[in-house]
Amino acid sequence: MKVKALLLALLVTLLIFSPGCLGGDEEVGVEGEPVPVFSLTADDGEKYSSDNLLGTAYILHFSASWCNNCRPTMHAVSNQLNDSTYIIVSTDNSDSAKLSDWHLQVNDSKEDSLVSAPFSVGVELSQSFEINNTPTLILIDKNGMVVSKHFGPLEEQQEIDSFWAQLD
Repeated sequence: MKVKALLLALLVTLLIFSPGCLGGDEEVGVEGEPVPVFSLTADDGEKYSSDNLLGTAYILHFSASWCNNCRPTMHAVSNQLNDSTYIIVSTDNSDSAKLSDWHLQVNDSKEDSLVSAPFSVGVELSQSFEINNTPTLILIDKNGMVVSKHFGPLEEQQEIDSFWAQLD
């Protein structure tokens, strides 16, 4: 038993002190780091990518069609930030065939409020950011750098303004 414990301790020590053995030193999607390379085709027919969004600050909102708690955040952020670039990104591959339907359902979920943001599927992107909970919003500056992450609902005007103001 002592030999097994000693071997386990030795293995853990080697893993901790061996550079790159767990996938490299580079963390992806970390605040202050570049956004991972991505390309998404949205329900508006447009392509949104890390390359063509350079020069524009934007929010990636990770969600899924089954996330009813995400809808109030979508309405609040879309209405508060008006013309700012805001992209809904599904973490679920099954959403790819029904993006337009999902978008309509979100818009039907609240009277007098339309979410004009494009809806897309980005499973690989959500994995790069290690998204485990929805909603998760990630703020990207005009240089393509991750500024901030927000986990959970974001519905209050002041909170949305504060999140966006981190760009300044």
